[in-house]
Amino acid sequence: MSKPDLDAESTSVAGSAKALVKGLALVEHVADSGRPLRLVDLVEASGLPRPTVLRLLDVLCRAEVLRTDAGGAYGLGPRVAAWGQSFLDRLDLRAQAADLMEELVEISGETCFLGVLDGRQVLYVAAVNSPKPVRPAARPGYRNPLHCTGIGKVLLSGLDDEVVREHLDGPLERRTENTLTDPAALLEQVALVRHRGYAVDEIENEEGVRCVAAPVRDHTGVVVAGLSVSAPAYRFSTEDVHRLAPDVLRVTTELSRRLGAPALAGEPTTERSSR
Repeated sequence: MSKPDLDAESTSVAGSAKALVKGLALVEHVADSGRPLRLVDLVEASGLPRPTVLRLLDVLCRAEVLRTDAGGAYGLGPRVAAWGQSFLDRLDLRAQAADLMEELVEISGETCFLGVLDGRQVLYVAAVNSPKPVRPAARPGYRNPLHCTGIGKVLLSGLDDEVVREHLDGPLERRTENTLTDPAALLEQVALVRHRGYAVDEIENEEGVRCVAAPVRDHTGVVVAGLSVSAPAYRFSTEDVHRLAPDVLRVTTELSRRLGAPALAGEPTTERSSR
């Protein structure tokens, strides 16, 4: 048996890798466009020679990554949908959040919760406890109202105002002297959450406990969860809450990215902020 030509094999692999990168760039152009693109559009967007683009498009269409419409323009193919669904099926919100929640506990020294919408309540699906002996009482499987919790306000902020009003319809429980029970005032709070990106529970749900929370978004950009840091008020001042908010936003941005969420304008970087 003759000895394989390693130099030729290396060149072949490098060439294939370059072709793969160029092909993926074409798919990215199509995906980002929001509409089918013509050959001339893809040649212009990619900066590649027309024959190269044609060759790559032929391979991508045969693999059903792209497909052409009646006018000959290129759109995403069924293989992309299958891959996307497979990716989504394998996502586990709690697993994706685990190390990020631990990071927030390390930064803050306080308890971190992950919660989702369950009817008109927050359902806590994960928690990483503070190492300190005095800490909030919630735990996975526990439920709290939407209107007086940080995560609840975050979840409400992801809904249309009409739906928010439905969730706030009826008598709202006053859990502490700070609890807001007026729907109009709560709608203003929800608007504030949308504006600044995070929510605060200013001793509104549990006596002596403050909380800061931010939204987690899925691949469609919809708010699917909230992540919070909660602590006894005597060691978690209002100033501490707002000082920690950028870290909470950075972590929820990274968790959203892991879930496939599109980047939003003004999002914080995923680098750890200096404290």
